[in-house]
Amino acid sequence: DYWLDPNQGSTKDVIKVFCNMETGETCISAHPISASIPRKTWWTKSTPTASKPVWFGANMNGGTKFSYGNKEELPNAVTIQIRLIRLLSKEGVQNVTYHCKNSVAVNDGATGNLKKALILKGSNGQEVKVQGNSRLRYTVLEDGCSVSHLTTFL
Repeated sequence: DYWLDPNQGSTKDVIKVFCNMETGETCISAHPISASIPRKTWWTKSTPTASKPVWFGANMNGGTKFSYGNKEELPNAVTIQIRLIRLLSKEGVQNVTYHCKNSVAVNDGATGNLKKALILKGSNGQEVKVQGNSRLRYTVLEDGCSVSHLTTFL
């Protein structure tokens, strides 16, 4: 582990990172703001439309958002440092695992289309989709939700 200070300011706003020397990656831990996200039924109303998705962190009762860095670091400092890392980087990668039950993650097995695919929202408010702008598109490593209960994104 290393302490990183992209803004080269005070030592009070450094963030702890893991550097993967083999791939040249700087890795920052992500975790839900709450201790853990319980596996439960989150949404029981009618299916959201393609024009109005349901945002887990905002619309669902008890939904959560991710924060980055370590719990002992100041959240505002981590936000600023990650913003600088984003400006200095060519690309970023984040893995997300979506546990599903009676829901579609990407490919709707019943219809064979992507109309109900998850839409992810970045910290800057931009939507990341499975189709569309190549700079704002996610890749699916495994879509088990069309047939079972687990999908892993990259």
